[in-house]
Amino acid sequence: MSSPAKRRWGLLGALTCLALACGVPSASATFHQMSIREVYPGSASDPGAEYVELQMWSSGQNLVGGHVLRTYTATGTASATVLPADVPNAASQSTILIATPAAETEFGVAADASLPAADRLDPAAGAVCWEEIDCVAWGAFASGLPSPAGADALPAGIPDEMALRRTIAPGCATALEKPDDRDNSATDFAAVFPDPRPNSVAPSEHACGLASGPTGGAGAGGHAPATLLRRKPPRRTRDRTPTFRFASDEAGATFLCLLDRRAYRPCRSPFTTKRLATGRHVFRVRARDRSGLLDPSPASYRFHVLAANGR
Repeated sequence: MSSPAKRRWGLLGALTCLALACGVPSASATFHQMSIREVYPGSASDPGAEYVELQMWSSGQNLVGGHVLRTYTATGTASATVLPADVPNAASQSTILIATPAAETEFGVAADASLPAADRLDPAAGAVCWEEIDCVAWGAFASGLPSPAGADALPAGIPDEMALRRTIAPGCATALEKPDDRDNSATDFAAVFPDPRPNSVAPSEHACGLASGPTGGAGAGGHAPATLLRRKPPRRTRDRTPTFRFASDEAGATFLCLLDRRAYRPCRSPFTTKRLATGRHVFRVRARDRSGLLDPSPASYRFHVLAANGR
């Protein structure tokens, strides 16, 4: 073959290889299969205690260093937060907590990335976006987000001391999955008690079809119950023996309660604690239905018992 012909064939081969990406590994979507799980805009008593929680619905989504979380004011003004580093746990259903220092103190957690302490999340109205992949808006938010958010969740805003959390009810009710993002904030999110979960905490969600175990999960084709906390003490209380009332969305459910770092124990509503020491406490309760399925996201409430002098 002549040199000109060799050059033509060589050029054709190079172009063909380029078109087919010969020998070049495809870029992995290491942060695309992830959704916003929970947003907490702080409270009236501590407005700077804010956080956003992301959750992987596929494994290998932990390479998030250098990627951007954006928060928006009610009028659509955006502020960018760049995640400084990857997180170690790449398992499906793992979470990534991006929180202000005040939120770390309030909830006793160590965040995976820091959200600047600037009261960026307004409970009355606002939005949050993870890159251009997933957005949620609440209150009367102005339009114009990089990813569809549909109708705003909670038109009156996020209630005081409450968070906004994505439902995982569609499809598999015990695991976050792609169909749980229906690009409609009003459908996908609801108000719940805040329960921030950093990447270091093992997720309680389980794939459908797994037998129920110590941490819950779905039986064959089953759906786990939800736990509703109906009565609770004030966030700051002098009551040393507070009472909690709770219920489930399934008739006949039983309950397990946990106070602080103790183990879950069977309990009934109303539940009154033993005399508590002054300081911070956390109460959790989870429903168990008649088939033995456990709520994978227990209801959780943090409160502070004050001394008689109010401190």
